[in-house]
Amino acid sequence: MSRSVFIVLLFAVSLGLASCSKGEYTEELPALMTLKINVGVSGVWPKTRADYSEAENDDEKMHNLRIMIIRPSGIVEKTAYIDLETAPVTERVCEFPDVLSGESKRIFLIANEHTQKTEENGTVESVVPYDFSRIRAGDLFPINDISDITVQLNGKTEQLPGPLPMSDMHQVDVPFFSGDGEEHEVTVQEPLTIRRCAVKFTYYVTNESDKDLQVVGLEMEKMARCAYFLPREFENEYFVPSVNGSDNYYSFSHTFLSPVQVSAHAEEINLLEQAGEKPIYLLEGKYEDKTPDTEMLNYKMALELKCDEFGSDSWKTTFEYFPDLPEYLRRNTHVVVHATIQADLEIRCEVHVHPYIGVPLDPDFGL
Repeated sequence: MSRSVFIVLLFAVSLGLASCSKGEYTEELPALMTLKINVGVSGVWPKTRADYSEAENDDEKMHNLRIMIIRPSGIVEKTAYIDLETAPVTERVCEFPDVLSGESKRIFLIANEHTQKTEENGTVESVVPYDFSRIRAGDLFPINDISDITVQLNGKTEQLPGPLPMSDMHQVDVPFFSGDGEEHEVTVQEPLTIRRCAVKFTYYVTNESDKDLQVVGLEMEKMARCAYFLPREFENEYFVPSVNGSDNYYSFSHTFLSPVQVSAHAEEINLLEQAGEKPIYLLEGKYEDKTPDTEMLNYKMALELKCDEFGSDSWKTTFEYFPDLPEYLRRNTHVVVHATIQADLEIRCEVHVHPYIGVPLDPDFGL
């Protein structure tokens, strides 16, 4: 039996091919075919290519992957759940036989759906409060329920734990094939990216003072307490919507596992690395202070410091705004904070927003 292989460009299948096929086989039913896709964890901004090689740790990889293919009618055509726990990955090729040709499919991607978190009161909860295993082939896809799923951080010290939940949706146009007895296979040429539902934070400190200090912890405002699980994207424009009102923000507080020694005039000390910790993962969000002298300023940070010369008590610096940030911090980005402790022991901050990758101390890109 002969076998033909067709390559489909995401969002841009040739209209000429489609019209020709439909014109030529107007009285024939569409054939079943095999659909092959390549799912990869996005390492860059949304709507750009995937960079599969970049994952700082296993929390940033896929430990499980669920794929749901939805027909134009809203009926679930195919579902698949892939367990990757023993060998987490950033890329996975998946093949679906017996997919109906000649349709525009929506493909929903869900990863790390079973991640749990421990609340400050000790209770254990699912980070993503939904049972996706209930969605089966032949069902009407519950688009409203899926769109309204939110991820929530309830405590002042709570972070998103790993493996990080991920999600995305793609529209794929599949060409028409007639029932001519041939086997047909369509490979989606452009990788289908899946985005981590978190903003990553790392912190570097330079000490310009002549004091030997310890950094005990940090505090950040104004962090979003709640975010939608699925990315919100309309007409190719991505944005971070307010969830439960624009005032649903809090001050995130973190105490390092062990105080970080920052000697006088030390430069670019990686606080989390020195404390033996992973990056901090929080939710995407947006915030603006509504005072005339702080236009477009939003997130700000204070450090908790200690100096043996001053006794055993620690103190917090004055909060310092993060300059030059975009209007909002969106998921799947990496915020690198460079804090400088000045001679008066107050701080100033420089911030770069990067793709979701490890970065050098002197990056040549950023915001």
